[in-house]
Amino acid sequence: MFKLTGARKAGCGRRRSRGAAALEVVIIVPVMVLMLFGFTEVYLYLRAVSMVEHAAFALANSLGQMPNVTDASGTASANNLGSLWADANWLASPDTLAANGNVIVTSICDKSPSENNCGWNVVGTPSLSSGTPAICWQAEASSIADMASKITPSNVLPSTWPFYQGDAALVIEVFYRYTPFPLLSTFWPGAPGSTVLYRRVYTRQRAMNWTSMPLMNTNGTAVTAGSGLSAGCSGSTVIVGS
Repeated sequence: MFKLTGARKAGCGRRRSRGAAALEVVIIVPVMVLMLFGFTEVYLYLRAVSMVEHAAFALANSLGQMPNVTDASGTASANNLGSLWADANWLASPDTLAANGNVIVTSICDKSPSENNCGWNVVGTPSLSSGTPAICWQAEASSIADMASKITPSNVLPSTWPFYQGDAALVIEVFYRYTPFPLLSTFWPGAPGSTVLYRRVYTRQRAMNWTSMPLMNTNGTAVTAGSGLSAGCSGSTVIVGS
């Protein structure tokens, strides 16, 4: 009977070990790579969601402290619409909100039959009676079809949000188009498509010079009044990219 010598037995053992190790690599490495991409994707998605929420809350907090907003695209003044868009882009970093998202600001006033504060220096008499919210003015950084404002003349405020005569409000909407699996897009053309993340924040104006947030021209005058409103409130026609 043929018997293996000790050296041959050792050689066979080493070959079996190498074969088992190669098999483990073939099975385990792809799983580890997929797990790595999965963890990366979860992180990128959560970061995008956090960015949208943070940008909306931070802009609402800043805007609520302003006495008015200027319809100007420059950034020389913090009150310019251009400064608000620039602030939003900075808050979104490292995501690119300017290229993949939109920001919409809506000023809301009370257009009750007996009281009206819809305009520059037009001050209504506050009371605990329910007010009639109306759009004073609305502006957006860009005009994008699937990132349009959800604030409309027929749907200004939620029914559960307290709004009384003489009240005013501000709404900040932030959109961001998130594309999943960006690292695999080149190798996986059929990867799931993009989705639009959205966050809306309501706040009240804290600068009490007047009870609604007016929109001003660069020369210090109020913008032309919209239908049924006073100067400073241009109405529901959306101002784009100022």
